[in-house]
Amino acid sequence: MLLLKNGLVYTMETDEAINTDILISDGKILKIEEDISCENAKKIDLSGKIVIPGLIDACSSIGLIEEGKKLVGDDINEKNELILSDLKTKDGIYIWDNGFNDALKNGVTTAVITSGKMNVIGSQSCAIKTKNSSLEEMLVKDFVDLHIVLGDSPKKWNQGKQETPLSRMGIISLLRRTLIEARDYLENKKNKSISYLEYNAKYDAFESIFNNEVPLKITAHKAQDILAAVNIGNEFNIRVVINYGTEAYLVREVLKKYNIPVILGSCLTDKSSYDLINRKDSSGKILSGCGITTAVASNYPDVISSLLMISAGIYAKAGMSHINVLKSVTIDPAKILGLDDRIGSIKVGKDADIIVFDDNPINSMAKVVMTILNGELTACS
Repeated sequence: MLLLKNGLVYTMETDEAINTDILISDGKILKIEEDISCENAKKIDLSGKIVIPGLIDACSSIGLIEEGKKLVGDDINEKNELILSDLKTKDGIYIWDNGFNDALKNGVTTAVITSGKMNVIGSQSCAIKTKNSSLEEMLVKDFVDLHIVLGDSPKKWNQGKQETPLSRMGIISLLRRTLIEARDYLENKKNKSISYLEYNAKYDAFESIFNNEVPLKITAHKAQDILAAVNIGNEFNIRVVINYGTEAYLVREVLKKYNIPVILGSCLTDKSSYDLINRKDSSGKILSGCGITTAVASNYPDVISSLLMISAGIYAKAGMSHINVLKSVTIDPAKILGLDDRIGSIKVGKDADIIVFDDNPINSMAKVVMTILNGELTACS
């Protein structure tokens, strides 16, 4: 058992910080109260420290593209297929990659591993803890979202091959056609009119999508791509999450109307691509300020996962509220991707993933002094 005493705790269950103790047992949060006494627990005094839930990187390819290994360690894209919905990112992760240790030391306890940007219909993302152990022990959920990519990235890749889709019209046409075919296939399967020989793993993967158990996480930068994603969600009555959302602030009223969350990319990259021209550091303030659930992700390898809190801090500098910044890397990505039953906040019964800072976490000079993952003290400076 582990007893954390006297910390200033942002539980993410409310917007206010509280001075309280946290008792941890068997990897779970057992009690959150003032003046907890437990003789059998290891006690750690956190007076003067800030305590928050473990950070969640809602979109990263850490472990799919290994650090320092170039082509031999690059499993981020399956380059010769248009539709990858039957593939699982968990099958390509190198769990001993140094990036996981770096992320953990900087407070990232969970990463959602997502395929690359070459395919319109990517693979099934999974959520894993960042402490190296076995994949089974690291896995939080093996199917968190299905990654879809709109805009310039798939266009550029297919221009090199001179294959469809070569335009935004072609991209949406491919996505719509696949959804229609998958819906028809699943209806026939339900009616038992599909034979063994007709089994299609690519279409079968959409069952969780049409049952609204898993969202389409749609990478979209430009406003027209974001609106196209919204239309797809409405047309097929499926959940949609906007990833990157570079120009989401331009269509915020539409996103708010349909209750569509946004996972913003990092502002630590340059704006050299067409997709990023209109990026604003104030996007976080604008979106969260009008009631849109807003998360922040590294989109590794764009930015290393260990800089997730720094990325969120840039949105704070541009006016995003302190509590919304903290939510954007804890409870909000957990809610967006259906992980909030286990992680994202400090609550009795949830996984004991806890980060301790020596200062306000959004301060760029703040240091992680302690990382607790699944109730175990994994890093301490």
